[in-house]
Amino acid sequence: MVMTVKRTGKIRHRLTPCLCNIITFANAITSHYPEQDPMTLTRTTMALCLSPTLLMAEAPKVVTDFAPIHSLTAQVMDGVGEPELLLPQGADPHGFQMRPSQMQSLSDADLLVWVGPAMSPWLERAIEAASLDHSIALLSAPGTVLREGHDHDHDHGSQDAHGHDDHADHDHKDHAKDDRADHDHEHGHDEKDAHADHDHEDKDTHADDKDHDHEKHEDHADHDHDKHEDHDEDGKDHDAHAEHVERVDPHAWLSPKNAQIWLEAIAEELSELDPENAERYHENAHEAQEKIAALDSRIQARLEPIHEKGFVLFHDAFGYFSDHYDLNNLGSIREGDSAPPSAAQLAAISARIEGGEVSCIFSEPAQGDAQVLELAKSAGAGTGVLDPSGSSQDVGPMLYENLMWSTADTIATCLEGK
Repeated sequence: MVMTVKRTGKIRHRLTPCLCNIITFANAITSHYPEQDPMTLTRTTMALCLSPTLLMAEAPKVVTDFAPIHSLTAQVMDGVGEPELLLPQGADPHGFQMRPSQMQSLSDADLLVWVGPAMSPWLERAIEAASLDHSIALLSAPGTVLREGHDHDHDHGSQDAHGHDDHADHDHKDHAKDDRADHDHEHGHDEKDAHADHDHEDKDTHADDKDHDHEKHEDHADHDHDKHEDHDEDGKDHDAHAEHVERVDPHAWLSPKNAQIWLEAIAEELSELDPENAERYHENAHEAQEKIAALDSRIQARLEPIHEKGFVLFHDAFGYFSDHYDLNNLGSIREGDSAPPSAAQLAAISARIEGGEVSCIFSEPAQGDAQVLELAKSAGAGTGVLDPSGSSQDVGPMLYENLMWSTADTIATCLEGK
């Protein structure tokens, strides 16, 4: 028998196993010491088992969307618990069909940590269906550097997100406190201005938008708006949010600055759910931020000698990485995560190749190999494979560091030979 006490949301306190055997224990003692009162023994055993020192608290059940976010969350939870990974390695985070067991895991969670609907729109619907009490969409964390996505003119540039403290959409609590944006533990380099040779700089974007499509409309009772007008306004809000989600480049974890901000955001959320371990969460976040700062310096040194050499990507997933490290990213063969390359896009890339600007062309695991090899052959360019989600890395706390370093090393190795 296990007794549970509801603390916050679905978080449970599990009592020690001695409660399961109180009567058996008391009977055994009585058989050896018949002079003792059985009720006195039972009360004494109950008091010991209910003592705060023997009350064992379960860690929050935390679910993360995919491997890079799992890695960051695992670092914050070190010594307290382990987050669960929702998507298996290699699964497409942009479109995924959950199994019933995965949906149940989401329903049982105390907290979901995910990138946001710009990365996984299907997960937004699953959150609503699971009646999840707490989730944090990291793209909305204040201070997050956002880039505009592929479906608008690319005028690259970065701007800090201005998140809202109150994310009430769908009754999900996507906390993101303003003071997280300027946390004292940020040791990464400031985002550099986009490289002068870049033709496709992103326009400034903001993370003001709420995390969910069906945002409650502001009360207009004082303005004589009828129900039909309110409905129209709700529709406009819905469309505006959907458009913003489509515009945001969701691959924001590939900026070390964002990763540092997100570590603090995760620690804040966990501390609110599990105040008993708040100090540990923040200590872990600070330690992880220090590691990312050291990693950032190593990557800067690795990429500095080749940062002016031009390269082309299979798809536009490494804009944050290129912007942060001032790389000469000349564009992508495929602009969207699922859209095939357009004739205009291929023509633009071909023109750069013919102009001798392209030193390397990078594909992704199981994607773009044939096109990349064909273009590289015509250009005399080198090739490599870049993996934005770390699908070939071992899942765990070290995945983020391994992902970032392997990305830098792959780019540098290819460009050094050209």
